[in-house]
Amino acid sequence: MHHGRVTQAMWESGRKRARHSQWWVPVLVGLVLALAQLTVVSYAWRDCGVDDATGLTSPALYALGVPALTFLNAVLVALPTEVWMSKRGPRVQQLFLTLVSIAVLVAAETVLLAHFVATPSEPVGLVCAGNVPPWWPAWVPT
Repeated sequence: MHHGRVTQAMWESGRKRARHSQWWVPVLVGLVLALAQLTVVSYAWRDCGVDDATGLTSPALYALGVPALTFLNAVLVALPTEVWMSKRGPRVQQLFLTLVSIAVLVAAETVLLAHFVATPSEPVGLVCAGNVPPWWPAWVPT
């Protein structure tokens, strides 16, 4: 009887250690995604003259956006990973569902970010029609 509890405790301890040691992976991925997203917004602001017309600066964008988007992206990476990778089934299917879920969530977040942050509701510059930079793909909604 005692041996079973020890084995169970060792298994739980190993599981907690494995999960605890990998908490930084979604945070690191979230940070990289946040920097990429904010770089896109920064380029849109620069090319459309948003920062000149409103007084908003790129450093202010990064100072406010990096912490918030890092947290949000980390959640958007960790949640599907936890859900799909914990399911039973073929490992390739789990990985595929995880990557597709993460891609869809991050793409949706990026489109929302581009719509509400990169392109202000009022046209602020005459450089870009509708505050949409010329390099923005036409197939991506604005």
